[in-house]
Amino acid sequence: MKENEAILARQKIKTRFKNPDMDFMFNWAVGMSQIVGMSASQIFYALRNIKDGDPRGWRDGFTWQAQALIEQAKTLLDSEQPIAAGQAYLGAAYAYRSALQYTSPKSGEFLNWACTMERYFQEGSRLLGVPLCPIEVPFGDKTLAGYYLEHDDKPRPVVIMVGGGDTYREDLFYFAGYPGWKRGYNVLMVDLPGQGLMPNRGITFQPDMAAAVHAEIAWLESNAAVKPEQIAIYGVSGGGYITAQAVAVAPRIKAWIAATPIYDLGTVMAREMGAAAAAPAWVLKAVMKLVGALNESAAINVEKYAWQFGTTDFKIVIEGVQQQAPVVDYTRINVPSLFLVSEGEGPELQRQTEDIAADFRKRGIPVTVRHFTAAEGADGHCQLNNLRLAHMVIFDWLDRIFAHDSGDVRLRA
Repeated sequence: MKENEAILARQKIKTRFKNPDMDFMFNWAVGMSQIVGMSASQIFYALRNIKDGDPRGWRDGFTWQAQALIEQAKTLLDSEQPIAAGQAYLGAAYAYRSALQYTSPKSGEFLNWACTMERYFQEGSRLLGVPLCPIEVPFGDKTLAGYYLEHDDKPRPVVIMVGGGDTYREDLFYFAGYPGWKRGYNVLMVDLPGQGLMPNRGITFQPDMAAAVHAEIAWLESNAAVKPEQIAIYGVSGGGYITAQAVAVAPRIKAWIAATPIYDLGTVMAREMGAAAAAPAWVLKAVMKLVGALNESAAINVEKYAWQFGTTDFKIVIEGVQQQAPVVDYTRINVPSLFLVSEGEGPELQRQTEDIAADFRKRGIPVTVRHFTAAEGADGHCQLNNLRLAHMVIFDWLDRIFAHDSGDVRLRA
């Protein structure tokens, strides 16, 4: 693995950094700024002096930006401007979230910054009048941390938002929470095993992730103001595999959205990670030591993925996924589905999407495959560099599937 090599290909066109992983994260931050948090100009300013591929500069820039926004929010509150203060607090929350991307989970800053992110995220949402409720979903003898966005006690469709290997529950807010709420949907956003801070609770990624989704549905049926009849599930990145597992066995789910759908995670790991997946353990360890010297950002990501799987050895992660992750029998899925595919997605992700879509068409299952292009500004993994476009596609499609009229709630700021 070379100095500027990424673990996974996630974008077609570079825009800011030669290091492809950092360039993708930069586009993620800018894409998210279209929805909530920092402005694009604040992101550019935070990274104005950064050396290409330098995680320390990345952390320093975003933590500085976070502190500046916190001070701004306090000043705004003193002058009785709660809406502007809420926006600043959300900006600070997502500045910390950006810093966490290149922070080792073993470092002293990691848990502190994660908890600070949560605090200002919740305070910013409160000031903006967003009815965000922190929740705990029972899961075995432990609980999964999440948020629930609920409008009122009227029957409304619910979207269960499922993240991937890099997400926190706060990320699910801009993937579907905020835009879904504005369109009149209730939205459930939960960190599943291995996601967010769940490894700190001893809840790491596991082969059967559908069990965690079943726990979410059980929580909904026990705690929602009205028991939902129309439940959609939306998964991004690794969430495309988790949601495939869930929708194949959960009849309560009535619509599936995935960016992209994955039925064979082991093959994705083998083909998209290339040499890292095929190398013997001792070779990979030697390479990772070299990576740590040449490409510190990749080394931090590798360490974080291992932590999420409950190990310190990235090779064990790769081998475990290839050996234990079940292949989803997508012929058991019988719900209307929307698949989102960006131009920069890896070939295996695109292949598996077409496999499932072809089967659905053959069986008469309604399926829409939406291809996003670089010309649309949406060539990044999961459309992260143009989330507004993805949201319009998703919720227009859901409105048709559920015959849902969002009414005047779509006019919310």
